[in-house]
Amino acid sequence: MLRVMFADDEPYMLEGLRLMIDWHKLGFEVCGEALDGEDALAMMASTRPHLVLTDVRMPVIDGLELIELAANLHPEAEFIILSGYADFEYAKRAMRHGVANYLMKPFNEGELVAAVEAVANTIQARETHKQYESAALERLRLETISKLMQGEIGQKWIDQANALLNLHESSSIRCILLEPDVQAQVQLNLKQVIEDMFKLPQATLFPFGVGKERQGFLLVSGTEEPDLSPAIIIELVASVRNNWGSSLSFSVSGEHKGPLALKEAFREGLMAEMCKFPSGTEGIYIYQGEQSIETLPAFVGMTKSILDAVGSGCSETVRAHVHHLFVALSRQSVSESWVRAYLGNIKLEILKAITQSSGEPVWAPTWFAPTVPMDIGLLERKVMREFLQAVEWIGLKKGLGQDAVISAAEDYVKSHYSEKLQLQHVAEHFRLNPAYFGQRFKKQVGLTFNEYLHVVRIDEAKKLLRREELKIADVADRVGYSDSEQFVTKFKAHTGLLPSSYKKG
Repeated sequence: MLRVMFADDEPYMLEGLRLMIDWHKLGFEVCGEALDGEDALAMMASTRPHLVLTDVRMPVIDGLELIELAANLHPEAEFIILSGYADFEYAKRAMRHGVANYLMKPFNEGELVAAVEAVANTIQARETHKQYESAALERLRLETISKLMQGEIGQKWIDQANALLNLHESSSIRCILLEPDVQAQVQLNLKQVIEDMFKLPQATLFPFGVGKERQGFLLVSGTEEPDLSPAIIIELVASVRNNWGSSLSFSVSGEHKGPLALKEAFREGLMAEMCKFPSGTEGIYIYQGEQSIETLPAFVGMTKSILDAVGSGCSETVRAHVHHLFVALSRQSVSESWVRAYLGNIKLEILKAITQSSGEPVWAPTWFAPTVPMDIGLLERKVMREFLQAVEWIGLKKGLGQDAVISAAEDYVKSHYSEKLQLQHVAEHFRLNPAYFGQRFKKQVGLTFNEYLHVVRIDEAKKLLRREELKIADVADRVGYSDSEQFVTKFKAHTGLLPSSYKKG
């Protein structure tokens, strides 16, 4: 909603302006009324109007003086002059200051509406142009950060970093990565939260994205500010996590100087995420320097370990071996092409074994699809998904992965859902410890025992509602709910509808 203000030394004129037209319909709200130019100027400072309707002849400061003074203090404000004098000199002075319109008193409603609509269109066009400019600058900032983080250090990007990010050789920087797959809108909301809590006036936060999945912030501090110490970063991010109410993780690089260091800062942020360097605060990982290569798992035998784990169908073992591999890769000075070739060889061996035993899976070609410049964190997630995909395929072909007891328990629930079933009773039926049975059930089915029971009961209730003319209470009783209110609650939670609405539909 735009804001409009009136200035006139006649109270009846102020009231007339307020009531003559429907300001809300034109997109305005009245933010103030002043009886002279001096009060109007003071009121403009507090209300920041988009449009001012002012008389020419007023005490203390007249309308034209008001416009001349406001031209420097409030250059965005538009003015419409209301005058009872057809004075050409007044009109010339008004036009020199870009007055939107000059209406002679008495004027009618149509004249005022037309003048206000024209101003509204001008303001809207100006705001749209500013938004386009702002969006274009933001795209340039994002591109500049992304290029420098990927190692493109041409003079063009250095100059743009200086101009758009105020990032110079003496500027301190840290790269803060959000956990992968955070959506851009979440990132922007987080930026607002962080800025609201920021205590370093000379430091600036720039959101960035590298690829579609990697989001983060570049923290840039000028030379006059203290160093971006780990204590400051931890305090800031911990406050953000507490206020955000989220389990988001933040991985932070070491502190660097100047635009040429962005690539190294990005790499350190990825390593902090990969290696989960402890900071003493949950969900915050701060890069702590390279560890001795002698303490890392050797590459010798890693390929065989991964192949054996995939062939055995044990997903947890695969997860452990793949993660150890990528921790080692993240700490080695090896080229991107070497990493991709090494992983490609492992993939070929896995697909070779699968193809020989059961034919080529339809998803095999996607393993070798072209990718964006290497992000070690996202690459681990991709490879982990692919290798677990192979584990699932092998398990299905070999008949692995299906717990016969749990499959029998699922059938048992489907046959006895109308009874007062409890996990403990079903576990005893299959002669298993209840806690152990619950863990096995969740692992195979993907739902807890009670969640699965409700799904079965609601599915059966849907069949009854479609096929038979029964009261809701009778349906609830038939599918195992002694409390019809609980049945209605569960039914709506699973289907989004009340049972009665579902039946009518």
